[in-house]
Amino acid sequence: MSKIKKTEPRDNEEQEEEANKYNYTYRDMLLKFYKLYLKRYKEQFFGIQFLHVVGAILLLIPPLIMREIIDEAIPAGNVTGIFTLAGIALLVFIIQAVVEKVSIFHGHRIAQEVVRDMRDELYQHYQRLSMSFHDNKKTGELMSRIVDDLNKLQEFIHHGPEAIVQSGILLVGTVVIMLTLNVQLTLVALIFVPFLIAFSRFLMKRMHRAFRKTREAKAIMNDRLEDNLAGIKVIKAFVSEENELSRFRRTTQDHTDYRLEALRYVSILFPGSRLLNGLGILVVLAFGGYISATGVISVGTVVAFYFYLEQFRNPVLRLVHMSEDLSDTFSSLERFYDHMEKTPAIVTEISKSPQEPKLKGRVEFTNVHFSYDNEEEVLQGVSFNVEPQQTTALVGPSGAGKTTIVRLIPRLYEHQQGEITIDGRSVKDFSVRDLRSSIAMVMQDDYLFSDTVEENIAYGKPGSSREEIVEAAKAANAHDFIIDLPDGYDTKVGQRGLKLSGGQRQRVSIARAFLKNPQILILDEATSAVDLETEKLIQEAIERLTAKRTTFVIAHRLSTIVNSDLIIFIEDGKIREKGTHKELVRKRGEYFRFYEMQFEQKSEAI
Repeated sequence: MSKIKKTEPRDNEEQEEEANKYNYTYRDMLLKFYKLYLKRYKEQFFGIQFLHVVGAILLLIPPLIMREIIDEAIPAGNVTGIFTLAGIALLVFIIQAVVEKVSIFHGHRIAQEVVRDMRDELYQHYQRLSMSFHDNKKTGELMSRIVDDLNKLQEFIHHGPEAIVQSGILLVGTVVIMLTLNVQLTLVALIFVPFLIAFSRFLMKRMHRAFRKTREAKAIMNDRLEDNLAGIKVIKAFVSEENELSRFRRTTQDHTDYRLEALRYVSILFPGSRLLNGLGILVVLAFGGYISATGVISVGTVVAFYFYLEQFRNPVLRLVHMSEDLSDTFSSLERFYDHMEKTPAIVTEISKSPQEPKLKGRVEFTNVHFSYDNEEEVLQGVSFNVEPQQTTALVGPSGAGKTTIVRLIPRLYEHQQGEITIDGRSVKDFSVRDLRSSIAMVMQDDYLFSDTVEENIAYGKPGSSREEIVEAAKAANAHDFIIDLPDGYDTKVGQRGLKLSGGQRQRVSIARAFLKNPQILILDEATSAVDLETEKLIQEAIERLTAKRTTFVIAHRLSTIVNSDLIIFIEDGKIREKGTHKELVRKRGEYFRFYEMQFEQKSEAI
């Protein structure tokens, strides 16, 4: 099998450049993290660090007890002393185990709760950020910030301080105790420590680099998988299974290759470090045995040295591992701050009115200009006035700016120039919550959550009773097909509602809008891409829904257009014509040509 060429993930220099562009220092990030999140749990957190200190000190005691048993109790034939010292050692082991159990559980609990708070705040912040932010971000990237980056941080919150506190005390305490026992043997015992540290750092740097590439390859693999599963219908329709399989195999091979590279280093690191530590122990036993035989030190001291060296390797490896892990941890924290510090383009401020009156639905655009991300203007000086309970059709070629207009009314995007008012009041003077609570939108391909039919309809008015939901479904001509589903209103609709047909999804969306009972209604191609029979059912539902509501309709269907109170013809972001259907037909302008083209297409279809 030929080697599949890998797409090299970004190297460390690129990652460092990305990290440095925010100008955070490790100290700044840690202080900020402590003040914003960890400080809420400071008593518990520092209590855990105290337990780490106690646990480390307890681990230093047993070798000294064994030394006393070997050097004092056994030669003296003091059986009581042997059992007493053994009992003390057992008690130390039990206390240490209890301390470790408490510190592990509660250390991880604090880490979980801190990350939970951060995850909740980041998710809430994503909801506050405007659509312009989400338009430029992949769903997978945002999910990675919430899940993967914070999982990495969660591990560090507990294991980072634990490694510094516990490992530091173990290493310092071990060296101090060994020096008090015998300086000469201590120097011999520590000969291999620099080699152990250098060996570990060398391999861990490469191991971490390989694991970083593995994570990047995994992200690419996940993106490819998400695309393929979401687009399975297109893949099947174009008979592209083999092509997509080949592309997916390349991503899985990249992931496998990088992971095997990392595992190669792991397979050397742990046996190699154990070997170096073992060599140190052998040297201690050999030299210690020699000076013990000459009477310089006791046998118990040699045994104590053996046990101290046995537990010496793990703290060294933990500190080296933590130092190598720091860059990944701070990168995760930095990416978290990067998104948390993005300012919402549309602020969900409190309403300037002490009590929100019910909207009448008079909408006015005055010289409105808008562009996405400061690119070419999509709307150029748009002005029109819609009276309460009036139905307005926005007509024009694709890309003219129709959908943009209706998105500005509930402030999904913020216009740059001009004024948009509802009942004479600027939309910016409403709180976003109050404004959007008075508006319902039914889109061409409205999103349904992978919940039950009932839950999707109730999304329009959380806490609605089953009776209210059924009434809304009946009004939307959805009740009959719903009760024929396997579990009726309790039927799961699948991801994006894929278990329902397009017409069924539209009627569920209309039922959701009915339940919300809005003052302003926006219909964006709500009757497109359905058969004539379904269109009739949807049209009947829409007629009921639009009654006594200010309604904006984007549609190419002639029946929807001609019956509107006002028709606005838009092209290239500008209003070319506006009036009733009869008025615009009499003018024989651009709308008339558009209308004739639609009529011809319908005749050909028939």
